[in-house]
Parts: sequence; C-alpha cells; structure tokens
Amino acid sequence: MEKALQKKKVYLFFSVVLVMVLVAALAACTPAAPEAEEEKGAETEQAVQPVVTPDPDEYGVVTAESWKDAYPNEFASYQDNRQNSPSTKSSFLDLYPVINTLYKGMAFSKGYNQAASHLFSLESISGTPRVGDATLTNCLTCKTPQFTSLVNTNGDGEYANPFADLLPLMTEPISCFNCHENDPMSLTPQSQFFLGAIGSDRSGLPESAVVCGQCHNEYYFNPETKRTTNPYTNVLGMDPEAQLNYYNDIAFKDWVYPVTESPMLKVQHPEVETVYGGGTKGNMASLGYGCADCHMAKATAADGTEYTSHYWKSPLKNDELVKECNTCHGDLKADVEESQKVWKERITTIGDKIAELADTMTAQVEAGTLEGDKLAELQQLHRASQWYWDFVFVENSDGAHNPKMTATTLDKAEAAVDEALAML
Repeated sequence: MEKALQKKKVYLFFSVVLVMVLVAALAACTPAAPEAEEEKGAETEQAVQPVVTPDPDEYGVVTAESWKDAYPNEFASYQDNRQNSPSTKSSFLDLYPVINTLYKGMAFSKGYNQAASHLFSLESISGTPRVGDATLTNCLTCKTPQFTSLVNTNGDGEYANPFADLLPLMTEPISCFNCHENDPMSLTPQSQFFLGAIGSDRSGLPESAVVCGQCHNEYYFNPETKRTTNPYTNVLGMDPEAQLNYYNDIAFKDWVYPVTESPMLKVQHPEVETVYGGGTKGNMASLGYGCADCHMAKATAADGTEYTSHYWKSPLKNDELVKECNTCHGDLKADVEESQKVWKERITTIGDKIAELADTMTAQVEAGTLEGDKLAELQQLHRASQWYWDFVFVENSDGAHNPKMTATTLDKAEAAVDEALAML
C-alpha cells in the first residue's frame, strides 16, 4: 500500500507543470486587484494605492480585524475558520479510551479535545482543565500573537509569569501577525525559539513551512528558564529517535507515571518534524511543496480576483485542489484515506499493547514482584514505546504527511513495547 502511494507521489514530479498554480500558495497575500485597468476605473485606482498599515494595539500587533478592508478576501476566508469551532469537537478521552491509561497521572488525562480552529486558540486554552492558577505563561506560546510580541520585545523572562495573570489581557487569537508580523505582503515568522532551533537549516525549507512549523512542532518548557524550547538544534535532529536521545541526555520528563514511576514524555504536535525531520522528507516536501500549497491553496473571489485562502483545512476538503491533484493521483482522496486507515489500525494495536504494559507493570509493582534493575529497564522501554507511539498519534495527518517516517516510528514503538511485554 505504502509503495503504491509513493509511486503515485513520484508521478507528480513529471506532471508538476500541470499543478504549478499550487506552488505559489502563500508566497504573498495581496489586496484585491482588478485584471484590466480600463474596465475598472476608480476601483483600480484605489486598489493600486499603497496599503496604509493600521495602528497596532498595545502589544505592537495589528489585529486581523484591522486588515479586513485592505484584504477583504483573505479576511473573509480567515473568518471561515469559525466553522471549526470548539462546539463541534469531541473528547479524545472518549474517542480513544486507551489514552485514559496511557496519559494517566498527567494533565491530558483531565481533558483532551479535538483541536478547534486557530480563531478559537484563546478560548480553547482558557477552557481546558489542563491549566490552572499555577500554570506558567509559556502555555500561551502560539496561542496569541500578543504574547509572542511580548516575548520578542521584553525577552524570555515573560515565560515565567503566571498564566492566570496574563490570560485575561490577551484578546487576539492566532492571526496575521503570527505569520506576517505587521506586513501582509511578506512572510515573517515570529517564534524565535523555533527559528533558533532550526538555525541555518531554515534556508532549506519553504518559507511557508517555516511559518507553519513555528507552531506546529514538538517542544518542551525548559525547567530552569521556563522558555519554550525545541529538542533539537537543526533539521537533522528533528528525527523522533534523535529527539528522544536529546530528552534522555538531559534527563527530561513531562511527568512520572503513577506507581511504575516511569519517566514519561508527552509529544505535542510534530507536523514540521514529521514532514522534514531527520532528512527523510515526506512525499510532497520532496517535490518542493510547502504546507500552504495544500492547506492554503489559491482561491478565486466572485469578481474573479485570485487570492490565497486563509481558511486552513485538509486538502481533501478542497474539491478544486483535489481535482488538480487527481491529474496525477487518479483519486487522491481514496489513496490518502486508504493509507490513513492502515496507520490508524496500527496506532490502535500498538496503543493497546502499551496500555497492557502500563497495567501489568502497575500490578507487579503493587504486588512487590517488580523492582530494581528490571523495573528500571522496563521504565525506559515504557517511556520509549509511548514516545514513538504518541509521536504518530498526535501528529495531525494520520501518517499522510510522511508515510515512511510514520512506518519507521511505529515500528520502533512496537519493538520497544514487545520487548517490555516479553520481560514480564
């Protein structure tokens, strides 16, 4: 199945001229511009006038609302993201009951809902039971450009401030500033922690991938500085095994599993690592496409104006884009859905094994029959198997972004948990 998928992806290289309209996605966000000046008159004269940057708020952020007149199509499509609201989401704790065991003892066992759109980032973070009065402000990382601007202006000390004090002051969800700063004609990612982590390797990535990757990445909060930090210093280090080694080297853990005392890790949302990590690019990335080419494709307004859609969604939900892709794929949607079915089955099977491991270890520790060196070895296998499993489980493509890495990562998860179960 995987080979067939990859073969179809390769076909795209030979037909790329047919889909070049995708490659320019997000290269620039431009105001509505008429095609023929002689037919548009005063409307054209207004469109070619330089866009005046609106006044920023107290954090130095020009809000999305302030840009709506200059960029009406982009703003309207940005507002379409309201369709993806928290009210339409289910709890992963109900959808995947096994994670009640896997995440036992840590915040995600208290509440873990399907992700709503970027427009609800502040609402989602304020409503989750995972945060409280003791939560640090670094939980606002990527939730609002106002906090990002605050860090960029005042320094990393902002990460150590109380979440409860700053949250009520934040009003702007993820919006224009995150990707463009205050110039919609350029791409200017703002998350300095991520830009520092990829360093000079940034030049080898499409800029739209850097913009999206600055938030769609695996990170941790430095125990000493509280700074949001990535577990790598270059793109090669984005590989799941390299990241696990990084965490092992600094003896970092997100939480301690109850009873077994396994030092566990919680993966965040490693999209950029999955697509580009370890030098094993996903199929589309290998052909030079960035995140925006699939998730923010070009659209055409009622007046014929072409613009970059800011309605972030799966490419499988963009009929016009799928039609273009089918020039090479034949049936893109069927191909991807079949591939995802395979990964989901493996995720379920391996997740059940890790839950069995956790339960068996717990029972034996409570009975006093598991201790010492054997317990220590099993704790590390528990940590590793769940790290690899979680890396795939929380990544938002169900394997579609990089089938090869997905397979390799699940193989490592299964090998670790099988070794541990054999020891019991």
